Amino acid sequence: MPEDIFDIVNGGDEVVGSAPRSEVHSKGFLHRSAHILIFSSGCILLQKRSRSKDLYPGRYTTSCSGHVDSGEDYETASLRELREETGIVARPEDLAFLGKLPPSKETGNEFTSVYTMQIPRTFKFTFSPEEIEGFKWVKVEEFEKMLQVDASAFTPSFVKVYAFYKDMQGGASGGQPGA
Repeated sequence: MPEDIFDIVNGGDEVVGSAPRSEVHSKGFLHRSAHILIFSSGCILLQKRSRSKDLYPGRYTTSCSGHVDSGEDYETASLRELREETGIVARPEDLAFLGKLPPSKETGNEFTSVYTMQIPRTFKFTFSPEEIEGFKWVKVEEFEKMLQVDASAFTPSFVKVYAFYKDMQGGASGGQPGA
């Protein structure tokens, strides 16, 4: 299987080149990712990474996330990742754009666009066990307690993305959009 190609961006998130995934990561180039926080009835969906992943195996992470491939925009990548990681076939209007995080150590040098969406808790997810161990619905308040007790159970990017979400919501707890 050919290696993914990512756009390399400058500090203004403008494309300046492209390179294979391994080179982008090994050389610390700035690049892009998209994260989608999925909510339903006061719960947040947690994704548990496969134990075979090279980074943060077995940790909980954002409901759905992934790199923006070369030539893609953030929204297109979000829709593709939803389909690939969860089986959710969404339309652009199903996503609510929250904002964009600048690159940091926690995000792996990625500009990170953050979206939220709502789905029914009864949705039947499909996923690749090589990538994902499973999904878990957790009450937002319980999740926030889990974060306080042991943030190391979560990927650094997820901790950063959720803190951004909270800031954008005015710090309110229990936060799902429109709740």
